[in-house]
Amino acid sequence: MATKNERIEIDIPEDVVFAMRGEEKPEGIKKKLKAALAILLFQEKSISLGKAAELAELSRLKFMEVLKEHGVPAYEYDEKDFEKDRKAIVECREVIRK
Repeated sequence: MATKNERIEIDIPEDVVFAMRGEEKPEGIKKKLKAALAILLFQEKSISLGKAAELAELSRLKFMEVLKEHGVPAYEYDEKDFEKDRKAIVECREVIRK
């Protein structure tokens, strides 16, 4: 199933484009902006990891690497998750000992 796209235009100050253009061609700038938007929307929990990777035009694995480079966790793992895993490990050890 193909995803429908909607075109949204934004104005970017010339000096910002000039600064970016020093490093990349227009297509590279577009790709960098899409990746930045994908990271932001994922970080805000507005879109899923899969949708963010799709927006950035990257595989999930590659997008996860980009997240890591930017210090953004791909998955949340809190104390509640840790405690759940700890209990599961204890239960497994008990089963193995029997």
